[in-house]
Amino acid sequence: MKPGMAWPIGLTLILASSVAANLVLMRVAGNDPAMAIEPDYYKRAVAFDSSMAAERRSNALGWKAESTLDPVMRDASTRVHVALVEASGTQITDATVRVVALFNARANDRQTVTLQRDADGTYSAPISIRYPGQWELRVDATRGTAHFASTSRVEAVLSLAPARSRR
Repeated sequence: MKPGMAWPIGLTLILASSVAANLVLMRVAGNDPAMAIEPDYYKRAVAFDSSMAAERRSNALGWKAESTLDPVMRDASTRVHVALVEASGTQITDATVRVVALFNARANDRQTVTLQRDADGTYSAPISIRYPGQWELRVDATRGTAHFASTSRVEAVLSLAPARSRR
């Protein structure tokens, strides 16, 4: 090695190790299951005015949605329940109801289910819940031309007892 080459080689090694460390950190950060990106965020931002108008129309309906989860069984199965009520207090039993469920700490892992009407007038569907804790339920209900959207947070608790029917 020529005299005086130690400095350029040392600086090159330091820079190369810095680049390698940054690449490793970007890889680890990009694979974090807790990292979430809202789907179609750009399209939603462009359509912000129409989204706000749709939210105002939804609020003007005066509907209320009460969302609940049954206790989660050991096999991670449970049921999501939604009760829809008009502003007058009358239960809505003829809507098409969909729910997007996401665990707050793993918001990229979403489940979308279409609920069926139960005998008591509420809506429910089976859902798989792998994590206990707080879940966000995004309810989307349509009846004729009326469209209602609501978001609620519910707690998913583990049950050690055998499953029992809600009905």
